[in-house]
Amino acid sequence: GNRFLDYTLAWGPLILGSNHQKINQAVTDQLTKSYTLGAQHHLEIELAEKVVACVPGAEQVLFSNTGTEAVQVALRIARAKTNRNKFIKFEGHYHGWLNNVLVSYKPPSDMLGTVSPTCGGQPPSEYADTIVLPWNDISALEEAFRVYPNEIACVITEPLLANSGSCEAQEGYLAKLIELCRHNGALSIFDEVITGFRLSLGGARSYYNVTPDISVYGKAIAGGFTMSAVVSTKEIFDVLIRGDTMHAGTYNGTSINLAAALATLDVLSSDNCYERMHAHGHAIRDCIEQEAKANGIQLVTCGSGSVFSIHFGLSEKPRNYEDTLSADSTQLHDFRHSLLHHGVQCLPDGRWYVSAVHGEAELELVQNAITLSLQQMRALV
Repeated sequence: GNRFLDYTLAWGPLILGSNHQKINQAVTDQLTKSYTLGAQHHLEIELAEKVVACVPGAEQVLFSNTGTEAVQVALRIARAKTNRNKFIKFEGHYHGWLNNVLVSYKPPSDMLGTVSPTCGGQPPSEYADTIVLPWNDISALEEAFRVYPNEIACVITEPLLANSGSCEAQEGYLAKLIELCRHNGALSIFDEVITGFRLSLGGARSYYNVTPDISVYGKAIAGGFTMSAVVSTKEIFDVLIRGDTMHAGTYNGTSINLAAALATLDVLSSDNCYERMHAHGHAIRDCIEQEAKANGIQLVTCGSGSVFSIHFGLSEKPRNYEDTLSADSTQLHDFRHSLLHHGVQCLPDGRWYVSAVHGEAELELVQNAITLSLQQMRALV
């Protein structure tokens, strides 16, 4: 019987909310035609053409089911293309739950600077070729290429570190990362499972005006249905066409999911959709920052308009995962608990997702909840 204003969006996918009529209609229509086909069909072509039109530098698209799968496809393509095995990821970045990438994801402070498994059941042999570096540190990336000459197949990164505090890339960092990869014969991969079709219709490529070799998409692309995608150039994807490597899966390109994705991208292509989302998110951030200051509570917010995080106890925006470890998790817990009491739900790590259907009425409700929650926190100090 409780009602909550949702800023979790199922960890991001529900960019059009939980019950959008255009997605409902597209899926309902497709149900009368096919559930899945296990072969190529016209929706794949239609959606691929739309994605290529949206994403700068994209020439070809392949479809899969989850972000975890799509990341593995991207790594495999990069390895086949370069004939190298090692790859670089960064502390705090999440690229799915498989063993080769689920390392140094939110490690304790005493494990920083190491390649550490995240959970049980991860044999060291499965991440032996994974190199972990601190993010937003170009010198560390340059050093890795010096230490492992002609061995690194690719560098994979979240362009906005949404999974560990919504840390923003420093000026020029993403462009320099791409440049270093090309100079050293490696491929650059953006994991846009979160940022794709959320930061802008062209994702991080458009938002930051950079073009990596490969990008991986998921979550928002199908508005809550299970789908992911990988985009690149024809020249890179030729390793698939020639049969140098492969991508398989019974449910890749399931017609119902592609119908949902087409409907989602049609709505997101409408005028001012992203401007409204970002404005809503920035208004929430402004409210949080202003009310915190008024109540003598130290915090910062960082990220974008449609996905951002709150860090209590910090005076500067965190640059990377290590910086987020200094935030006050107890205050975050108290704030989130109070928001729940006032009918607003956000994620337990302090992350907020804004959808295209959050409007003025929702903004008024959440601003009131924020004001009351921070006032209550001041009273407890």
